[in-house]
Amino acid sequence: MLMIKVICGKKGVGKTRALVDSANSLVSTALGDAVFIDGSSQLMYDLNHKIRFINVSEFPVDISSSCTFLGFICGIISGNFDIKWVYIDDLIRIIRKLPDEMKDLFDGMNELSSKFNVDFYVSIEGNPDSMPEFIKECY
Repeated sequence: MLMIKVICGKKGVGKTRALVDSANSLVSTALGDAVFIDGSSQLMYDLNHKIRFINVSEFPVDISSSCTFLGFICGIISGNFDIKWVYIDDLIRIIRKLPDEMKDLFDGMNELSSKFNVDFYVSIEGNPDSMPEFIKECY
């Protein structure tokens, strides 16, 4: 079963905290590995030590395209087939794209989810009502 869960809301409503709490809860009760992708190291110590934290800004790759970011995710998954959950905090800030420009990325994540049985949890800053339909389907 493929799954992408999007947490969308304006700045300061608790999207990041919800992602961190979800990741910590899942990794302590379920089998499988989790990866948490962020654009800074700020949350590293809020996460359970079993969660692989990845600060994308530490890698010398311009991930400002959906294709490049999807390739980055593919590399992570291909390196560990035990990954069951991928958390991505503040997707807009990481890839510097508007929500309308993310259709290819979401299609790719759906394909990865289906093929490798990986669930994606993504936070996006913005008005939930103004998001494109392909994102609204993931609420």
